[in-house]
Amino acid sequence: MGGFNMTTIDVSRRSFIKGGLAGAMGIVAAGSLAACAGSGSKKESSADSTKEQITVEETREADVVVVGLGASGLMAALAAADKGANVIAIDSAQNFEGTTNTHTTGAWMIGSKEQLKHADYLTEQEAFEWIEPGTHYQSNGKVLRNIIRSSAQAANYLIDGGVQLMYAFEGSTKDTPMLSRGGHIYLEEGEGRANNFRDMCAQRSNLETIFNCKAQQLVTDDSGNVTGIICKNGKTETQINAKAVIMCSGGFLANPDMIKELFAGAVLVNQGMGQNDGSGIKMCQEAGAQIGKNFSVSINEMGAANLKASPAYSWAPGRGTNPCFYLPLFGNILVDKRGERFMNEQQMCELTMFSGEPLLRDPYYYTIVDQAYVDRVKSSPVFDFLTAGTKQNMGPALLMGFQDVTLSDFDKSIDEAISQGWAAKADSIEELAKKFDLTDLPETIKAYNDACSKGYDDEFFLPADYMHAINQGPYYVFEYNPGAWVTLGGIKTDGFCRAVNADNDVIKGLYVAGVDGDFWSVPYFQGGSCNGFSLASGVLAGNTASADI
Repeated sequence: MGGFNMTTIDVSRRSFIKGGLAGAMGIVAAGSLAACAGSGSKKESSADSTKEQITVEETREADVVVVGLGASGLMAALAAADKGANVIAIDSAQNFEGTTNTHTTGAWMIGSKEQLKHADYLTEQEAFEWIEPGTHYQSNGKVLRNIIRSSAQAANYLIDGGVQLMYAFEGSTKDTPMLSRGGHIYLEEGEGRANNFRDMCAQRSNLETIFNCKAQQLVTDDSGNVTGIICKNGKTETQINAKAVIMCSGGFLANPDMIKELFAGAVLVNQGMGQNDGSGIKMCQEAGAQIGKNFSVSINEMGAANLKASPAYSWAPGRGTNPCFYLPLFGNILVDKRGERFMNEQQMCELTMFSGEPLLRDPYYYTIVDQAYVDRVKSSPVFDFLTAGTKQNMGPALLMGFQDVTLSDFDKSIDEAISQGWAAKADSIEELAKKFDLTDLPETIKAYNDACSKGYDDEFFLPADYMHAINQGPYYVFEYNPGAWVTLGGIKTDGFCRAVNADNDVIKGLYVAGVDGDFWSVPYFQGGSCNGFSLASGVLAGNTASADI
């Protein structure tokens, strides 16, 4: 759309405040606003009259309000605006650089204009028939079908918007792994990608983006319909009246209480954004929306994490993170807090992003190596430690970071981990076990070494080529927590991203997209689909909301 370019507004000014990503956990009600609504507002109902009352100081009008400008929120805003709706899109970050989708690695998408140039492009039917049985039919088939159908529009927004991409599907055939067949890999992050997003929004005169805000409450009328949102910046409260609110607040990874509640006491290192505190989901619940049953995570595919470390999680070489976090990717033994093995370590190497379930059950886990192994790490290229399955798991973009890398300064990395309290060194396994109170570790290592000698693991059936004896001291232990990019799971919807209540009836005016929605399986299944389905569900929600109004 041409005409006037609405530039991004920083609402640190007192001109007008609009809501953004989830607000404080204690202020989540669709509260009573009859006494505090701005001039011209109709009387609003209260879901719970005991909730804190907010004094509204300013009022605005829009057709559609989008809460969050990450992957799903940006797409929802673009799609709704392109259908002619007047859109206000809001986010609690300072700018686009602070939103999730300026830092993601890639998206698994279907039917983009670039894919269609290739004879064996990934079709909608192939994608659906891959995801449905692959997730054991856990996904909401109605919305999955429509998310897949919306994928091309989302991908083309990125392509037409100038986002720099590498296409993993180039040269692919029907037999190429699915990760590559749908792979759209981002070639730049941060400011470069943020500039593309800013330009996309500025080109639409009916789309206004506002940052540095927080959403506080959904507004409902006497019938329970969602009619807007109350937002805050500083001490100023603003009500935005709208015909549709699309919640795209990015999940709850930054909310330890929700993590413990929904993941059975788990501990996760947040590798995403600090704004993603779950209060968008809570606001929808307070407005009557039903939360779903499936909750999972997208685990860091580049290794482990630890809350004591700084930086706290692993990333590619040259990014300043501790390479001791790579050891689980190399196939080393993994034990729980009692010193007992708890999984086939091949799964961690070759299905890293999808190993979230065993790690959520054992959120403090450990690996043990001996001096012979450390010497090998210091003298051999990292590629020597990565199996074919591990390389396929990472995909081409991440794998490039490990090319021609040897961890010759690994001793310094170990010393750093020890000084930060998440590693230890000892001359015997018995002494090493005492460092983290791993009471069963000596017996576990003995059994593991016996399996290495026999070439057969009768406990978890780890392939022999992954096994190596741990018998040349000194010995090293590393403590890890699972690190995740995002939580997956939230509010139930119909097949078109309309939020529903406990009776599966649509809540008029409320839409949900991205990881705030109940779109996901346990465990997370297809690499890149977290970003890809978030983008596509945003398009679906934006198209639906604009059509409904």
